[in-house]
Amino acid sequence: MAPTSILSQNAVAEALFDALPDVVFFIKDSYGRYVVVNQTLAARCAGGDKTRLIGKKPDEVYPAPLAASYARQDEQVLKTGKSIDQQLELHIYPGGKAGWCLTTKHPLRDDKGRITGVAGISRDLDAPSDKATGFAELASALRHMRKHYTESLRIEDIATKAGLSVYQFEQRVQRLFQMSPLQLLHKLRLDEATRLLRDSDLPLGEIALQTGWCDQSAFTRHFSRYAGMAPGKFRAMQATK
Repeated sequence: MAPTSILSQNAVAEALFDALPDVVFFIKDSYGRYVVVNQTLAARCAGGDKTRLIGKKPDEVYPAPLAASYARQDEQVLKTGKSIDQQLELHIYPGGKAGWCLTTKHPLRDDKGRITGVAGISRDLDAPSDKATGFAELASALRHMRKHYTESLRIEDIATKAGLSVYQFEQRVQRLFQMSPLQLLHKLRLDEATRLLRDSDLPLGEIALQTGWCDQSAFTRHFSRYAGMAPGKFRAMQATK
């Protein structure tokens, strides 16, 4: 495919994603530098000016802990050629507010199959309206998850409370929340954990117990996996804002 054709397709994709305020879209080259970004990413990281992001790497755009996590993802895709699909991860929004998104990254290849870059999206996760189709049949199970997320919950038991098979429950949760039941459960715990890390002086072990992790080690492992940094680093980063 001719380079001009590729550029034309990139421009179309950029224009389409510009219309989605809750989705970050980007294309990076083989060095992890931004080549194409949508307006949402520019608004959040560059005052709305896309040109301020082009040619930059994550460590020139994001706080160091997050930048390191995003760069590791890029390197993984570039080196292995394997996609990252619907990964739950932390984002910091303008004003320092922390939130969660689902990130997908795919390798880009030239006509000889060589990896030339990364294309990705990160979609904000918001709770659906209780008027959304299918919400009512899950309402009792979702209330149970929100009330008891600090306990040891099994997806099989939650599905039973909804009167559904595990498969049916997973499909309905995926349709409403765009994530799996297990990701939803982790998000409930992580939402409270980020709040406690930001707004309290509780030790990490106590936060672990209050948010449903069996101990501080498990909490640190899961938080680091999804947030891209250890809980202590997140707390320190929030304290500087």
